[in-house]
Amino acid sequence: MGATLTSRQWQPPRLRLFEDAHRRATWLELLYDLVFVVAVAELAAVLADGADLASVLTFVGLFVPVWWAWAGYVFYANRFDTDDVSHRLLALPQILAVATMAASVGDIAERSGLFAVSYVAARVLLIVAYVRVGRHVPEAKALTVRYAAGFTIAALIWLASLAVDPPQRYAFWAVALVIDLATPLLARRHQGKLPPQSEHLPERFGLFVVIVLGEVVAAVVIGLKGHDVTPGTLLIALAGVAIAMAFWWLYFGHIDESVVLRTQLAGQIWVYSHLPLSLGLVAFGVGIEHAIEHPSATSWSVGIPAALVLAVLGVQHLCSRDRRAGGIRLAAAALTLAASALPVAAALPLILLLGAAQVAYDLSRPLPEAAA
Repeated sequence: MGATLTSRQWQPPRLRLFEDAHRRATWLELLYDLVFVVAVAELAAVLADGADLASVLTFVGLFVPVWWAWAGYVFYANRFDTDDVSHRLLALPQILAVATMAASVGDIAERSGLFAVSYVAARVLLIVAYVRVGRHVPEAKALTVRYAAGFTIAALIWLASLAVDPPQRYAFWAVALVIDLATPLLARRHQGKLPPQSEHLPERFGLFVVIVLGEVVAAVVIGLKGHDVTPGTLLIALAGVAIAMAFWWLYFGHIDESVVLRTQLAGQIWVYSHLPLSLGLVAFGVGIEHAIEHPSATSWSVGIPAALVLAVLGVQHLCSRDRRAGGIRLAAAALTLAASALPVAAALPLILLLGAAQVAYDLSRPLPEAAA
């Protein structure tokens, strides 16, 4: 019995893509997501502290590596997750590294070195995991070698950034992130032999969408908590939550799991589009918080993120070959962007109307499975 127990606890990585078992997120993956709830909240606080260009760039610049740290583990687990002791010993320290990243973003000027070292720690653990896969899964060696090489080069640049002070340090980060993000794209030929598992990957990305939608609700609560609750502020808060619900409906109402397999390009666009989608949702929540504080101001901080969200949803529908819904989303994005010049009291009802109209349209047509 002891030998059997040990064999279950310590397993080499294996390819999970072609198993018949129905894949769902493991308890470890849900624990992994938990730290990103905190990280997203800290990133939202960076944007909430100021609506100037510097704050926006800081928010975006920090959001990208945090999201990529999450996505890196998701891509690995989609293909090779065994949930044994060795896998957990590589995943759990990544949670600690991301938590340290989250603790650094609020004072990035003083803690940029800590942020860089924490990100490198998370990436090195992922690189080790891919090296193990290359040893134990021969059919994945070509892919894992390229992943490990690209991620290692990026990690070395992150470490090299410690030799210079900000803002020069951030230029190193930008180069490293380009290499990080481009590495899977440059390995497309090898990815085609090991396509992602179509039921597991959309679920994982959907869970992150839920996390960032939760930040919209949190921003509304913070906004109401910090100001007098008047009929005007209450209407702004309710409209913000209602629009977030519309975004949820538009994303999950017609989620297409097969898109990740239809073509490599469409699948990768769908995956990478979740970065601007998540950015837009978090920024929208912060915009609602600002609108509660300044109800008579123009609605750029609300309208621009909402337009970004709708545009990304349109692109995702195009990736799913749903051209009509994609065109409707893109047209709604353009109208939302135009509404950003209006006062909050006028823009929010219009954005909500656009969202509700799209939900009504979705309800009037068959689900993709029925249509197919």
